[in-house]
Amino acid sequence: MTVRTQKLSIRLLRTGVEPPNAVRDGVELSDWPKLEGAKIELGTMGGNPPKWARFLQLTEAEKAEVFNNTAFGLLFVKASGRWFAVSFGMGHVKLDPAKIEQDFGLKVVLNTVDPKQLKSADVRTPDENTLSRRSQTSRGSDQTAFAIDVERDIVRGLAGNPKDTSFAIRVAGSDALSLDRKLELADLPTVCAQAYEYYQKSDYKTNFGWIDQIQHVRDEALIAALDGELAATIDGALKGTHTNHLHLAYPIIYDPERATYIQYKGFRSREIFPDLHLGGYLAELTRVGKASFATDDLIVHTIHEVDDEGKDCGDAWKVRDCLVFETEQNGQTYVLSGGRWYKVAKDLVTEVEAFFQRAPRATLPPAFPDENEETYNERIGAIGEDLLCLDRKLIRPAGASSPIEACDFLQRDSCLIHVKDKTSSSRLSHLFAQGTVSARVLKIDGTARDQLRGIIAGIEGNVGTNGFQAIIPASNDLFRAESFTVVYAVLVENDDPRLPFFSLVSFRQAARELEALGYHFAFSWITKPVSTATKPKRRKAKKPPAASAP
Repeated sequence: MTVRTQKLSIRLLRTGVEPPNAVRDGVELSDWPKLEGAKIELGTMGGNPPKWARFLQLTEAEKAEVFNNTAFGLLFVKASGRWFAVSFGMGHVKLDPAKIEQDFGLKVVLNTVDPKQLKSADVRTPDENTLSRRSQTSRGSDQTAFAIDVERDIVRGLAGNPKDTSFAIRVAGSDALSLDRKLELADLPTVCAQAYEYYQKSDYKTNFGWIDQIQHVRDEALIAALDGELAATIDGALKGTHTNHLHLAYPIIYDPERATYIQYKGFRSREIFPDLHLGGYLAELTRVGKASFATDDLIVHTIHEVDDEGKDCGDAWKVRDCLVFETEQNGQTYVLSGGRWYKVAKDLVTEVEAFFQRAPRATLPPAFPDENEETYNERIGAIGEDLLCLDRKLIRPAGASSPIEACDFLQRDSCLIHVKDKTSSSRLSHLFAQGTVSARVLKIDGTARDQLRGIIAGIEGNVGTNGFQAIIPASNDLFRAESFTVVYAVLVENDDPRLPFFSLVSFRQAARELEALGYHFAFSWITKPVSTATKPKRRKAKKPPAASAP
């Protein structure tokens, strides 16, 4: 009898969890005598015409021709003292995710895969704007082919060819382990035992040790505890407690050029706000008389993009998805970003915080109450002799698909200053990227420098060698990056400002890139009194007309 190659999908049940407790309601397991002690559930799912049948306005007879059933199998096997769930078809949807060991498959792959034969990587970059991506190669490659940022990226899935081909000819894993190998039914417990042995190893630290630096928290009990602390922090903020580690930020790529407003819903609010701002949210909770905050409010309260009449005109999110929060439990740092909790390695936290504290500081004029990036730049640009405002003055690099901003201010001592209002949209990672992109363009693109010189000349007129134009070398002149300092400046409202953890990581990476290009770098807090801009826009959303009396 020829042994065929079989594709397996294996999950490890948590310690102490028995098969009947690992399935969703309605699943009835049966003993399966073909494997000692095994439990099985077989059946079909669906039983309805596909959703597109309604769109096509099919008759009942036509619907019967496309009636849809999906077969599934779910087999529980015990090996090495632990229970394993082996799913076939859609069998995995019958499992309770809370009863499954997280990252089991990923860890098996990390310990078995040939580090030079990776084929696919699922990566998430947590930040104010969390980025998820899947990268695939046409042939086996090492991890450098997937552009994984070891200080910021979380690897959620990995696939490749194993070093030991007797274990499998292909492996892929996240929570589940997927593998291809030749086996018969009687070999299944042995395969599970081998997978469990690899799961317990720490061989991955040789080539993938960095993967432990930032880990997605998937334990429901811990998530519940962290959510409880988040809710307690917001509750304290309503009562006047200072919230240095709590912010609101868009969980997606946000386009600041769109003329939209913000409305908080789910608690009888109808006010319109000019931007997403924690102070505005808290003020509105207070205004409607909400004196306390509970964990359920994280889901019930929502944030909507609206027009100036209060009509939805964009995205909407749960408040929890927009909160950026850092906390510490038992000496461990946790970060909420884009609706997900992450555990950060202690060494990494220490390193990035120390780097930021050592970073050179620059001093810029303080901001007025209610000022944001745009109004601050406009005011300072109008009064300063040492600062030339270049906010929204764009240059187009050679071969670029879109123009860029060289800087917000050019200072006479050759500082390229980039400003961002931390309280408005929390686009700090964009701020740091903006500085490195501009620095790279100015160094290598003489044509872009000529464009910038032309913009400066248009602003200040012809003032010769004493003007700002002379600071930027022309395309035919030598550009010395070491003569310039890139300054990142952030507007803040409190007297003890801090950057979110992932923004600290972004800052360190940007600073290192600037140094590699030959530039100096510095950071500046632009302080301002507590803003009154948290108050809503004066015009409220229009209410529907009252019904006429009968």
